[in-house]
Amino acid sequence: MIQDSHFDAWHYYFSLTIQNLLELRGGGYYYPANHRDHQLIDPGIIPSQGLSRQRHQRDQRLDFWRGLCLIDMALVHLVYQNVQFGQALGNFIGSYSRFAAGGFIFIAGLGVGMIFLPRARDDNRRGETYRSLFSRAIYILCVQYLCAMGMLSLEVFRGARVSAGNPLVIWRDIFFLREGGDLLPFYVVMVGLSPLALELFRRGRGWIVLLISGILFLIGLCNPWLFAIATHDNFPPILWQILFVLGLALGSNWKRYDALQRRYKLLLAGVAWNVFALLFVSEYSSYFGWPALSLGLSFSKVPLSTGEALRYLCLVGGILTTTDVMWPTLQGGWFARFAQTLGRKSLPVYVLHLWLVEIAGSAAAAWWWIGRWQILFAVATLGILWCFARTLEWRARVSKSRRVDSGPAPVHGAISASLN
Repeated sequence: MIQDSHFDAWHYYFSLTIQNLLELRGGGYYYPANHRDHQLIDPGIIPSQGLSRQRHQRDQRLDFWRGLCLIDMALVHLVYQNVQFGQALGNFIGSYSRFAAGGFIFIAGLGVGMIFLPRARDDNRRGETYRSLFSRAIYILCVQYLCAMGMLSLEVFRGARVSAGNPLVIWRDIFFLREGGDLLPFYVVMVGLSPLALELFRRGRGWIVLLISGILFLIGLCNPWLFAIATHDNFPPILWQILFVLGLALGSNWKRYDALQRRYKLLLAGVAWNVFALLFVSEYSSYFGWPALSLGLSFSKVPLSTGEALRYLCLVGGILTTTDVMWPTLQGGWFARFAQTLGRKSLPVYVLHLWLVEIAGSAAAAWWWIGRWQILFAVATLGILWCFARTLEWRARVSKSRRVDSGPAPVHGAISASLN
Protein backbone atom coordinates (compact mmCIF):
# COMPACT_ATOMS: atom_id res chain seq x y z
CA MET A 1 0.00 0.00 0.00
CA ILE A 2 2.38 2.60 -1.00
CA GLN A 3 0.60 5.77 -1.91
CA ASP A 4 2.95 8.32 -3.43
CA SER A 5 0.48 11.18 -3.67
CA HIS A 6 -0.31 10.72 0.02
CA PHE A 7 3.25 11.76 0.87
CA ASP A 8 3.61 14.61 -1.62
CA ALA A 9 3.24 17.49 0.80
CA TRP A 10 5.49 15.95 3.46
CA HIS A 11 8.33 15.41 1.02
CA TYR A 12 7.84 18.86 -0.47
CA TYR A 13 8.52 20.48 2.86
CA PHE A 14 11.24 17.98 3.75
CA SER A 15 13.24 18.79 0.63
CA LEU A 16 12.81 22.53 1.18
CA THR A 17 14.09 22.21 4.71
CA ILE A 18 17.05 19.91 4.04
CA GLN A 19 18.25 21.08 0.66
CA ASN A 20 16.32 24.35 0.05
CA LEU A 21 17.03 23.96 -3.65
CA LEU A 22 14.96 21.02 -4.76
CA GLU A 23 11.28 20.44 -5.10
CA LEU A 24 9.60 17.05 -4.85
CA ARG A 25 6.79 16.36 -7.25
CA GLY A 26 4.21 13.73 -6.29
CA GLY A 27 5.33 10.22 -7.20
CA GLY A 28 3.68 7.73 -9.41
CA TYR A 29 4.41 6.06 -12.69
CA TYR A 30 4.08 8.79 -15.29
CA TYR A 31 3.90 8.88 -19.04
CA PRO A 32 3.85 12.01 -21.19
CA ALA A 33 0.38 12.75 -22.42
CA ASN A 34 -0.30 11.81 -26.05
CA HIS A 35 2.84 9.63 -26.23
CA ARG A 36 1.95 6.48 -28.10
CA ASP A 37 5.02 4.51 -27.15
CA HIS A 38 4.49 5.17 -23.43
CA GLN A 39 8.15 5.88 -22.83
CA LEU A 40 8.77 6.27 -19.12
CA ILE A 41 9.19 9.80 -17.87
CA ASP A 42 10.07 9.73 -14.20
CA PRO A 43 9.26 13.03 -12.45
CA GLY A 44 11.53 12.52 -9.48
CA ILE A 45 13.05 15.65 -8.00
CA ILE A 46 13.30 18.53 -10.41
CA PRO A 47 15.30 21.74 -9.81
CA SER A 48 12.91 24.59 -9.16
CA GLN A 49 14.97 27.53 -10.43
CA GLY A 50 12.60 28.76 -13.09
CA LEU A 51 12.45 25.53 -15.06
CA SER A 52 9.08 24.73 -16.61
CA ARG A 53 7.62 21.33 -15.88
CA GLN A 54 6.40 18.98 -18.54
CA ARG A 55 2.83 17.83 -18.18
CA HIS A 56 2.68 14.18 -17.21
CA GLN A 57 -0.11 11.71 -16.98
CA ARG A 58 -0.15 9.29 -14.07
CA ASP A 59 -0.38 5.61 -14.96
CA GLN A 60 -3.88 4.97 -13.73
CA ARG A 61 -3.58 1.20 -13.88
CA LEU A 62 -1.58 1.08 -10.66
CA ASP A 63 -4.23 3.11 -8.84
CA PHE A 64 -6.92 0.90 -10.33
CA TRP A 65 -5.26 -2.27 -9.04
CA ARG A 66 -4.79 -0.75 -5.59
CA GLY A 67 -8.45 0.20 -5.61
CA LEU A 68 -9.49 -3.34 -6.58
CA CYS A 69 -7.56 -4.68 -3.60
CA LEU A 70 -9.23 -2.18 -1.27
CA ILE A 71 -12.69 -3.12 -2.54
CA ASP A 72 -12.00 -6.82 -2.12
CA MET A 73 -10.46 -6.29 1.32
CA ALA A 74 -13.46 -4.31 2.56
CA LEU A 75 -15.91 -6.95 1.31
CA VAL A 76 -13.89 -9.85 2.74
CA HIS A 77 -13.63 -8.18 6.13
CA LEU A 78 -17.37 -7.52 6.13
CA VAL A 79 -17.91 -11.24 5.57
CA TYR A 80 -15.53 -11.97 8.45
CA GLN A 81 -17.59 -9.58 10.61
CA ASN A 82 -20.65 -11.78 9.94
CA VAL A 83 -22.42 -9.29 7.70
CA GLN A 84 -24.98 -11.41 5.87
CA PHE A 85 -24.44 -11.68 2.12
CA GLY A 86 -26.20 -15.01 1.68
CA GLN A 87 -24.35 -18.30 1.73
CA ALA A 88 -23.39 -18.44 -1.94
CA LEU A 89 -22.23 -14.84 -2.24
CA GLY A 90 -20.57 -14.93 1.18
CA ASN A 91 -18.52 -18.00 0.23
CA PHE A 92 -17.60 -16.46 -3.11
CA ILE A 93 -16.36 -13.24 -1.50
CA GLY A 94 -14.81 -14.66 1.64
CA SER A 95 -13.23 -17.84 0.28
CA TYR A 96 -13.30 -18.55 -3.44
CA SER A 97 -12.25 -15.24 -4.95
CA ARG A 98 -10.44 -13.33 -2.17
CA PHE A 99 -7.17 -11.85 -3.30
CA ALA A 100 -6.70 -8.62 -1.35
CA ALA A 101 -4.09 -9.81 1.18
CA GLY A 102 -1.67 -11.20 -1.38
CA GLY A 103 -2.68 -8.64 -3.98
CA PHE A 104 -1.90 -5.64 -1.81
CA ILE A 105 1.54 -6.95 -0.94
CA PHE A 106 2.34 -7.90 -4.53
CA ILE A 107 1.18 -4.55 -5.89
CA ALA A 108 3.11 -2.72 -3.17
CA GLY A 109 6.29 -4.35 -4.46
CA LEU A 110 5.19 -3.68 -8.03
CA GLY A 111 4.79 0.00 -7.24
CA VAL A 112 8.24 0.23 -5.66
CA GLY A 113 9.83 -1.29 -8.75
CA MET A 114 7.81 0.78 -11.22
CA ILE A 115 8.24 4.11 -9.47
CA PHE A 116 11.54 4.11 -7.63
CA LEU A 117 13.92 1.98 -9.72
CA PRO A 118 13.99 4.47 -12.63
CA ARG A 119 14.83 7.18 -10.12
CA ALA A 120 17.52 5.04 -8.50
CA ARG A 121 19.19 4.63 -11.90
CA ASP A 122 19.71 8.39 -12.05
CA ASP A 123 22.94 9.25 -10.23
CA ASN A 124 21.62 12.70 -9.32
CA ARG A 125 18.48 11.37 -7.65
CA ARG A 126 19.53 8.04 -6.18
CA GLY A 127 20.26 9.26 -2.67
CA GLU A 128 17.05 11.25 -2.43
CA THR A 129 15.09 8.27 -3.78
CA TYR A 130 16.38 5.96 -1.07
CA ARG A 131 15.80 8.59 1.63
CA SER A 132 12.26 8.96 0.31
CA LEU A 133 11.64 5.24 0.83
CA PHE A 134 13.04 5.38 4.36
CA SER A 135 10.79 8.33 5.17
CA ARG A 136 7.79 6.44 3.82
CA ALA A 137 8.60 3.52 6.09
CA ILE A 138 8.73 5.88 9.09
CA TYR A 139 5.45 7.46 8.03
CA ILE A 140 3.73 4.07 7.82
CA LEU A 141 5.12 3.23 11.27
CA CYS A 142 3.55 6.39 12.70
CA VAL A 143 0.24 5.49 11.05
CA GLN A 144 0.50 2.04 12.65
CA TYR A 145 0.89 3.58 16.11
CA LEU A 146 -2.14 5.83 15.60
CA CYS A 147 -4.17 2.96 14.19
CA ALA A 148 -3.24 0.69 17.11
CA MET A 149 -4.30 3.28 19.68
CA GLY A 150 -7.57 3.88 17.90
CA MET A 151 -8.47 0.21 17.47
CA LEU A 152 -7.55 -0.58 21.07
CA SER A 153 -9.81 2.21 22.28
CA LEU A 154 -12.64 0.91 20.10
CA GLU A 155 -12.26 -2.63 21.46
CA VAL A 156 -12.35 -1.36 25.05
CA PHE A 157 -15.44 0.74 24.28
CA ARG A 158 -17.23 -2.26 22.73
CA GLY A 159 -16.32 -4.47 25.68
CA ALA A 160 -14.25 -6.79 23.50
CA ARG A 161 -11.12 -5.93 25.49
CA VAL A 162 -10.67 -5.30 29.20
CA SER A 163 -8.57 -2.22 29.80
CA ALA A 164 -5.20 -3.04 31.36
CA GLY A 165 -4.61 -1.74 34.85
CA ASN A 166 -1.16 -0.37 34.03
CA PRO A 167 -1.13 2.20 31.17
CA LEU A 168 2.58 1.56 30.67
CA VAL A 169 1.75 -1.99 29.59
CA ILE A 170 -0.54 -0.62 26.88
CA TRP A 171 2.04 1.86 25.62
CA ARG A 172 4.73 -0.83 25.66
CA ASP A 173 2.61 -3.20 23.57
CA ILE A 174 1.78 -0.44 21.10
CA PHE A 175 5.40 0.67 20.81
CA PHE A 176 6.63 -2.88 20.19
CA LEU A 177 3.86 -3.42 17.60
CA ARG A 178 2.01 -6.02 19.64
CA GLU A 179 -1.25 -4.14 19.10
CA GLY A 180 -2.98 -2.94 15.96
CA GLY A 181 -2.33 -5.86 13.61
CA ASP A 182 0.80 -6.75 11.69
CA LEU A 183 0.09 -5.75 8.08
CA LEU A 184 1.37 -2.18 8.38
CA PRO A 185 4.47 -3.30 10.34
CA PHE A 186 5.13 -5.73 7.50
CA TYR A 187 5.08 -2.83 5.05
CA VAL A 188 7.42 -0.86 7.32
CA VAL A 189 9.97 -3.67 7.09
CA MET A 190 9.64 -4.25 3.35
CA VAL A 191 9.64 -0.58 2.36
CA GLY A 192 12.59 0.04 4.67
CA LEU A 193 14.54 -2.76 2.97
CA SER A 194 13.55 -1.67 -0.52
CA PRO A 195 16.57 0.61 -1.10
CA LEU A 196 18.89 -2.38 -0.66
CA ALA A 197 16.80 -4.49 -3.04
CA LEU A 198 16.60 -1.67 -5.60
CA GLU A 199 20.34 -1.16 -5.47
CA LEU A 200 20.89 -4.83 -6.30
CA PHE A 201 18.36 -4.67 -9.15
CA ARG A 202 20.03 -1.47 -10.40
CA ARG A 203 23.40 -3.23 -10.49
CA GLY A 204 21.92 -6.18 -12.38
CA ARG A 205 22.03 -8.41 -9.30
CA GLY A 206 18.31 -8.82 -8.85
CA TRP A 207 18.75 -12.59 -8.87
CA ILE A 208 20.41 -12.27 -5.45
CA VAL A 209 17.24 -10.69 -4.07
CA LEU A 210 15.09 -13.43 -5.59
CA LEU A 211 17.40 -16.16 -4.31
CA ILE A 212 17.43 -14.80 -0.75
CA SER A 213 13.67 -14.38 -0.85
CA GLY A 214 13.16 -17.97 -1.99
CA ILE A 215 15.48 -19.34 0.68
CA LEU A 216 13.71 -17.33 3.39
CA PHE A 217 10.35 -18.63 2.20
CA LEU A 218 11.57 -22.24 2.38
CA ILE A 219 12.89 -21.62 5.89
CA GLY A 220 9.58 -20.01 6.80
CA LEU A 221 7.64 -23.07 5.75
CA CYS A 222 9.42 -24.93 8.57
CA ASN A 223 9.49 -22.03 11.05
CA PRO A 224 6.89 -19.44 10.02
CA TRP A 225 7.21 -17.34 13.19
CA LEU A 226 10.99 -16.89 12.96
CA PHE A 227 10.86 -13.10 12.47
CA ALA A 228 7.27 -12.54 13.55
CA ILE A 229 6.41 -10.17 16.39
CA ALA A 230 4.07 -12.72 17.96
CA THR A 231 2.82 -16.19 17.06
CA HIS A 232 -0.71 -14.92 16.47
CA ASP A 233 0.35 -12.67 13.60
CA ASN A 234 -1.45 -13.05 10.29
CA PHE A 235 1.46 -11.88 8.13
CA PRO A 236 4.73 -13.43 9.34
CA PRO A 237 7.28 -11.56 7.23
CA ILE A 238 9.51 -14.52 6.40
CA LEU A 239 6.67 -15.99 4.33
CA TRP A 240 4.80 -13.01 2.91
CA GLN A 241 7.95 -11.21 1.80
CA ILE A 242 8.14 -13.42 -1.28
CA LEU A 243 5.00 -11.82 -2.73
CA PHE A 244 6.45 -8.33 -2.23
CA VAL A 245 9.77 -9.33 -3.79
CA LEU A 246 8.11 -10.93 -6.82
CA GLY A 247 6.05 -7.79 -7.30
CA LEU A 248 9.20 -5.69 -7.06
CA ALA A 249 10.88 -7.92 -9.65
CA LEU A 250 7.97 -7.41 -12.04
CA GLY A 251 8.01 -3.67 -11.41
CA SER A 252 11.74 -3.59 -12.11
CA ASN A 253 11.04 -5.12 -15.53
CA TRP A 254 7.78 -3.31 -16.15
CA LYS A 255 8.87 -1.60 -19.34
CA ARG A 256 9.62 -5.00 -20.87
CA TYR A 257 6.22 -6.34 -19.86
CA ASP A 258 4.44 -3.21 -21.06
CA ALA A 259 6.13 -3.50 -24.45
CA LEU A 260 4.74 -7.01 -25.03
CA GLN A 261 2.26 -7.41 -27.84
CA ARG A 262 -1.36 -8.01 -26.95
CA ARG A 263 -1.31 -11.69 -27.87
CA TYR A 264 1.55 -12.40 -25.47
CA LYS A 265 -0.25 -10.65 -22.64
CA LEU A 266 -3.32 -12.72 -23.41
CA LEU A 267 -1.14 -15.83 -23.28
CA LEU A 268 0.17 -14.83 -19.84
CA ALA A 269 -3.39 -14.17 -18.66
CA GLY A 270 -4.53 -17.57 -19.94
CA VAL A 271 -1.70 -19.36 -18.16
CA ALA A 272 -2.46 -17.54 -14.90
CA TRP A 273 -6.19 -18.30 -15.02
CA ASN A 274 -5.68 -21.95 -15.95
CA VAL A 275 -3.20 -22.56 -13.15
CA PHE A 276 -5.55 -20.79 -10.75
CA ALA A 277 -8.38 -23.05 -11.94
CA LEU A 278 -6.29 -26.14 -11.15
CA LEU A 279 -5.45 -24.82 -7.70
CA PHE A 280 -9.10 -23.94 -7.10
CA VAL A 281 -10.27 -27.44 -7.99
CA SER A 282 -7.55 -28.95 -5.81
CA GLU A 283 -8.63 -26.83 -2.84
CA TYR A 284 -12.42 -26.83 -3.15
CA SER A 285 -13.33 -29.99 -5.08
CA SER A 286 -14.73 -31.62 -1.93
CA TYR A 287 -17.01 -28.60 -1.34
CA PHE A 288 -18.75 -29.15 -4.67
CA GLY A 289 -18.63 -32.94 -4.80
CA TRP A 290 -16.18 -32.93 -7.69
CA PRO A 291 -13.59 -35.67 -8.25
CA ALA A 292 -10.57 -35.02 -6.08
CA LEU A 293 -7.53 -33.44 -7.73
CA SER A 294 -4.48 -33.84 -5.53
CA LEU A 295 -1.53 -31.60 -6.34
CA GLY A 296 0.32 -32.30 -3.12
CA LEU A 297 -0.25 -28.74 -1.92
CA SER A 298 -1.87 -27.37 1.22
CA PHE A 299 -3.82 -24.13 1.28
CA SER A 300 -3.42 -22.04 4.41
CA LYS A 301 -3.37 -18.28 4.84
CA VAL A 302 -2.09 -18.32 8.44
CA PRO A 303 0.67 -19.28 8.17
CA LEU A 304 1.01 -18.83 4.44
CA SER A 305 1.49 -22.13 2.62
CA THR A 306 3.00 -22.79 -0.79
CA GLY A 307 -0.39 -23.59 -2.32
CA GLU A 308 -1.95 -20.41 -0.97
CA ALA A 309 0.98 -18.29 -2.18
CA LEU A 310 0.63 -19.80 -5.67
CA ARG A 311 -3.12 -19.20 -5.55
CA TYR A 312 -2.55 -15.52 -4.74
CA LEU A 313 0.08 -15.12 -7.47
CA CYS A 314 -2.05 -16.76 -10.16
CA LEU A 315 -5.23 -14.91 -9.23
CA VAL A 316 -3.51 -11.54 -8.94
CA GLY A 317 -1.50 -12.19 -12.11
CA GLY A 318 -4.67 -13.09 -13.98
CA ILE A 319 -6.44 -9.96 -12.78
CA LEU A 320 -3.52 -7.69 -13.62
CA THR A 321 -2.88 -9.02 -17.11
CA THR A 322 -6.57 -9.29 -18.02
CA THR A 323 -7.43 -5.77 -16.90
CA ASP A 324 -4.27 -4.49 -18.58
CA VAL A 325 -5.36 -5.95 -21.91
CA MET A 326 -8.88 -4.57 -21.36
CA TRP A 327 -7.66 -1.19 -20.14
CA PRO A 328 -8.56 0.75 -23.31
CA THR A 329 -12.15 -0.32 -22.68
CA LEU A 330 -12.10 -0.11 -18.88
CA GLN A 331 -10.48 3.29 -18.45
CA GLY A 332 -12.92 6.12 -18.23
CA GLY A 333 -15.74 3.84 -17.04
CA TRP A 334 -17.47 4.49 -13.74
CA PHE A 335 -16.03 1.42 -12.03
CA ALA A 336 -12.47 2.23 -13.10
CA ARG A 337 -12.84 5.81 -11.86
CA PHE A 338 -14.33 4.55 -8.59
CA ALA A 339 -11.44 2.14 -7.98
CA GLN A 340 -8.80 4.67 -8.98
CA THR A 341 -10.17 7.18 -6.47
CA LEU A 342 -9.69 4.64 -3.70
CA GLY A 343 -6.29 3.58 -5.01
CA ARG A 344 -4.89 7.10 -5.09
CA LYS A 345 -5.46 7.36 -1.33
CA SER A 346 -4.85 3.73 -0.44
CA LEU A 347 -3.22 4.23 2.98
CA PRO A 348 -5.85 6.48 4.61
CA VAL A 349 -8.63 4.50 2.94
CA TYR A 350 -7.18 1.28 4.35
CA VAL A 351 -7.07 2.75 7.86
CA LEU A 352 -10.65 4.05 7.64
CA HIS A 353 -11.97 0.73 6.35
CA LEU A 354 -10.78 -0.97 9.56
CA TRP A 355 -13.14 1.23 11.55
CA LEU A 356 -16.02 0.97 9.11
CA VAL A 357 -16.04 -2.84 9.04
CA GLU A 358 -16.05 -2.90 12.85
CA ILE A 359 -19.03 -0.54 12.89
CA ALA A 360 -20.78 -2.59 10.20
CA GLY A 361 -20.15 -5.76 12.20
CA SER A 362 -21.77 -4.24 15.28
CA ALA A 363 -24.72 -3.03 13.21
CA ALA A 364 -25.09 -6.47 11.62
CA ALA A 365 -25.24 -8.09 15.06
CA ALA A 366 -27.82 -5.59 16.29
CA TRP A 367 -29.97 -5.71 13.13
CA TRP A 368 -29.67 -9.41 12.41
CA TRP A 369 -33.36 -9.56 11.51
CA ILE A 370 -32.94 -7.70 8.19
CA GLY A 371 -31.15 -10.77 6.80
CA ARG A 372 -29.58 -10.44 3.38
CA TRP A 373 -30.47 -6.77 3.24
CA GLN A 374 -27.29 -6.36 5.27
CA ILE A 375 -25.55 -6.31 1.91
CA LEU A 376 -26.45 -2.60 1.99
CA PHE A 377 -23.77 -2.26 4.68
CA ALA A 378 -21.24 -3.12 1.98
CA VAL A 379 -22.67 -0.46 -0.33
CA ALA A 380 -22.55 2.10 2.47
CA THR A 381 -18.99 1.13 3.45
CA LEU A 382 -17.64 1.46 -0.08
CA GLY A 383 -19.57 4.69 -0.59
CA ILE A 384 -18.11 6.24 2.55
CA LEU A 385 -14.60 5.17 1.57
CA TRP A 386 -15.02 6.77 -1.86
CA CYS A 387 -16.36 10.02 -0.38
CA PHE A 388 -13.48 10.05 2.08
CA ALA A 389 -10.92 9.61 -0.71
CA ARG A 390 -12.57 12.33 -2.81
CA THR A 391 -12.51 14.68 0.16
CA LEU A 392 -8.79 14.07 0.63
CA GLU A 393 -8.15 14.77 -3.04
CA TRP A 394 -10.21 17.96 -2.87
CA ARG A 395 -8.26 19.16 0.17
CA ALA A 396 -4.99 18.33 -1.57
CA ARG A 397 -6.00 20.39 -4.61
CA VAL A 398 -7.02 23.32 -2.43
CA SER A 399 -3.78 23.11 -0.47
CA LYS A 400 -1.74 22.95 -3.66
CA SER A 401 -3.50 25.94 -5.18
CA ARG A 402 -2.86 27.95 -2.02
CA ARG A 403 0.83 27.05 -2.10
CA VAL A 404 1.04 28.14 -5.73
CA ASP A 405 -0.71 31.43 -4.96
CA SER A 406 1.17 32.27 -1.76
CA GLY A 407 4.54 30.62 -2.38
CA PRO A 408 6.26 28.10 -0.09
CA ALA A 409 4.42 27.65 3.18
CA PRO A 410 6.20 27.47 6.53
CA VAL A 411 7.62 24.12 7.50
CA HIS A 412 5.22 23.60 10.43
CA GLY A 413 2.39 23.13 7.95
CA ALA A 414 3.90 19.86 6.78
CA ILE A 415 2.39 17.87 9.62
CA SER A 416 -1.20 18.72 8.76
CA ALA A 417 -0.61 18.58 5.02
CA SER A 418 0.80 15.08 5.23
CA LEU A 419 -2.50 13.81 6.62
CA ASN A 420 -4.36 14.69 3.40
